[in-house]
Amino acid sequence: MKIALIGLGTTGRIVAEYLLKEQVLTMVLCKKSSNKAGKDLGEILHRPATGIIVESIDNLEEKLLRERPDVLIDFSQPVFLRENLALLARCKVNVVTAVTGYSEMDVKRIKAVTRSGKLGVVMAPNITYGVNVLLAIAGIVAELQVDCDFEIIEENHKNKKDSPSGTAKKIAAAVLTSLSDSGGCVDAIPIHSIRSGDTIGKHKILVTGQYDQIEISHTAFSREAYAEGAHKAALFIKGKKGIYEMKDVFGLGMSKCKSVINKINKLNSGQCCCG
Repeated sequence: MKIALIGLGTTGRIVAEYLLKEQVLTMVLCKKSSNKAGKDLGEILHRPATGIIVESIDNLEEKLLRERPDVLIDFSQPVFLRENLALLARCKVNVVTAVTGYSEMDVKRIKAVTRSGKLGVVMAPNITYGVNVLLAIAGIVAELQVDCDFEIIEENHKNKKDSPSGTAKKIAAAVLTSLSDSGGCVDAIPIHSIRSGDTIGKHKILVTGQYDQIEISHTAFSREAYAEGAHKAALFIKGKKGIYEMKDVFGLGMSKCKSVINKINKLNSGQCCCG
């Protein structure tokens, strides 16, 4: 498998290290004005030379046709996919985008291109397995605790541009969907954002009833969790067409959530749930 990467920020560099270790990274791109262009990736990662020269996205189509990556992993900015989506489809390069901050129009365009059968995309603002388990749990709890109040608290590093985070928005959407499906009538889930230091990522859901409160939280200890998720997403999307989320990559779909809810209901009714 051949993977291209764009975005060598704090997380992108760790992703590059991980993909080098997995021996799948063959191409690294940067924006046109970047001073990283022309340097060996090893120099940027403060390690021995890798033989991979970072290239700017000038003449991108020519470079993609030369290297023929199966998948491009995007840890850059929304503008990259906004400007190069059709080009990637033409070059038959599928995409894993861990970028947040896409506009509604951006998302509509991505969906339109994938519906045409020309491209496969994993939209992955919440790329770690743990966060996706949290999302699944949030939906389950919302279905079981429909009369409670829900709030989300998220913390990220001080340089994160979007607030609230894409993950927090995704959690809120999951809660709202489950509440609506269960007869709840809530218009929005409050989200409280904190930006400080080098916090990698913390998300907490508060579920408050009249007499008690449930807290569900996820804390990332290492950015390597993002690298592992990106690699799994790339393996998943290779050769596929259409648009997917990380719940598809990890197999955390609705059927699995419904199975958990059924087991909880059986336990509450005193039935055995082992079968």
